[in-house]
Amino acid sequence: MTFKFLITAAAVSMLALPASAATTLFSDRASFIAAVGANFVDTYETALGYPPSPQVLGDAAMSAVVGQTRYETTGILGNNLLLGIAGGTAYCSGCQGSFTLHFDQTDFGTGGVYGVALDLVANAFRPFSSLITFGDGSTQLLLLGNGGTPGITSDKLIRSIAFGVEGKPTTDGFFAIDNLTIASAAAVPEPATWAMMIMGFGLVGVSMRRGRRVMG
Repeated sequence: MTFKFLITAAAVSMLALPASAATTLFSDRASFIAAVGANFVDTYETALGYPPSPQVLGDAAMSAVVGQTRYETTGILGNNLLLGIAGGTAYCSGCQGSFTLHFDQTDFGTGGVYGVALDLVANAFRPFSSLITFGDGSTQLLLLGNGGTPGITSDKLIRSIAFGVEGKPTTDGFFAIDNLTIASAAAVPEPATWAMMIMGFGLVGVSMRRGRRVMG
């Protein structure tokens, strides 16, 4: 599903508190995907088991559809709204209240995920922000713009993201997301693999030098 107005040149504005070297912010999906390993994209479409929109689900029912994110409504309780937009479906609890996404029951582990990205479909009337809680208990507040695909990776793991006004619950505003993406860290070659690669490069170099001497 594609939202045309969502991927225009007007990039999302993200203002953050100073982040540690282990945390990286992204403003486009391609850069985020290039920086992570295995990932899962929740499109909120019927192909993944969601009921046709419009539909309102309770927290437990919403969390159980794909079983990769635990949803907690914090504004209007139990109001997980699946909203049809441009022939597709978006998640719009924020249409009528704030919510928190918990990443403690994913295929990538129970302590959190390395990376999270999402498409901002709308953020209006009273702009929402996101309060990120990491695996070590520290937090980071991000102010979200309108549209775009913000993403974040962290070696501290991302345990939850609370969407609201300055990270606090609210029943005001209009906030919707799509293509929620969670990811693991990219695989790092084992020391033995690095050694074999370096040895291989060395053999190639020796072969090239010998070839030049023969030709000379």
